[in-house]
Amino acid sequence: MSLDTRDQAHMDGTEMEAAVEYAEIAADHGVPVTLFVTGKAMREEPDHARTLAAIEGVELGGHDYYAFGTPVHKLWRGLTGSWNGPRPFQAWEIRRTLSAFEQFGVDVRSWRDHAYRHDANTAPLLATYGVTHLSDAVEPAGEPRDEDGLRVVPVNTPPDHEHVYHAFRTPEFVAEDGFEGPFGTESVTADEWVEWVLDCVDDVETATVLAHPACMELADEFAAFEELCERLSDEDCRHLGDC
Repeated sequence: MSLDTRDQAHMDGTEMEAAVEYAEIAADHGVPVTLFVTGKAMREEPDHARTLAAIEGVELGGHDYYAFGTPVHKLWRGLTGSWNGPRPFQAWEIRRTLSAFEQFGVDVRSWRDHAYRHDANTAPLLATYGVTHLSDAVEPAGEPRDEDGLRVVPVNTPPDHEHVYHAFRTPEFVAEDGFEGPFGTESVTADEWVEWVLDCVDDVETATVLAHPACMELADEFAAFEELCERLSDEDCRHLGDC
């Protein structure tokens, strides 16, 4: 919560609390989920971290420690264009993140950098410290592959944060924002997004769905997420670390 993001400003509770509700909904439908959590969030909210780690069907993955919020990250971006910091700093941050998970008995094998930000050092460093799967690319129709010593699992369905109306992301905001990503510029309601995602799922061999607990709560109090889980419950769903 110390990130103080625009989504967080609209939430009644914390993102970790929302993640617990999200994980329980998925578990009720027998759908395994991989939740990427910052090391700092694990340490800021240990009770919720412990609850998440104990929910059946949850894989916890790394999401950096500070989510690029320190002066080092900002200075390095100004100097080089990369948010990740110098290689020794990035290595230290990865180790610190893994240590935050270890105190809850979690051995991290999957990783997604905050906002997909990575550089040429990221994959080799993650592999050095035992991470096996990386999901930092948004690629329509992309499929899992082996690359740089890791299993790369791209997001190949429209990410919710960029394409679902929620909280500050209103139709007016979207019209003025000018965002364009691999899935284009369109934003839709949460229930329309579910149909869009399921259409994309049908077009690939291994589908990776990106749905944030905060976005799903703010969009319609998890109604669309529950619908998504129900409709995926008969599919061969698995953790990202098993792809």
